[in-house]
Amino acid sequence: MSDLSNQVLNIAVAYLGPAAKQFLERQCSAHLNTSFDNLSAGEIPELGKWINISAGLVIGKDKAEEFSNKVLGLK
Repeated sequence: MSDLSNQVLNIAVAYLGPAAKQFLERQCSAHLNTSFDNLSAGEIPELGKWINISAGLVIGKDKAEEFSNKVLGLK
């Protein structure tokens, strides 16, 4: 797993617990056409967008936006 992927996962665990990696893998494969383990800095903006949309359905819009903004801050 890349250092960037690990940083994103650490943020995600705070919001999604043990489901974090599966959630991120699904977002990357479905929307970014890449592997979460090989995430690159150029993919962070698109991942942040999908985190906001998809996590909002699970953890609420406010928490999803907070989660997304933390990931977007990794650029």
